Amino acid sequence: MLVKLTKVDMVNNEPTINRVFLNPQHVISIIEDNLKYHELKEGLIKAGVHEQLSVSEVKVYNGASVETMLIMGSPRSIKEKLSNNRQILRG
Repeated sequence: MLVKLTKVDMVNNEPTINRVFLNPQHVISIIEDNLKYHELKEGLIKAGVHEQLSVSEVKVYNGASVETMLIMGSPRSIKEKLSNNRQILRG
């Protein structure tokens, strides 16, 4: 099952917000990145991101290498989204 998260990309030295779908089984680590957030803060606020939101560095294994992404949210909130086990009710 894929999980939708909000990714921060740098385009022309300005942060842009994109949606990304990740397989939770491919996520290796989630680390809160306050230093990167403070570097991007002004651009993120212009992009419409709430001032109190944090940025986390998520490392994802893509089969051949490890890709590092900046994802909006705290490690705890990202982990909750990744581990959300929904089951189909059968009746």
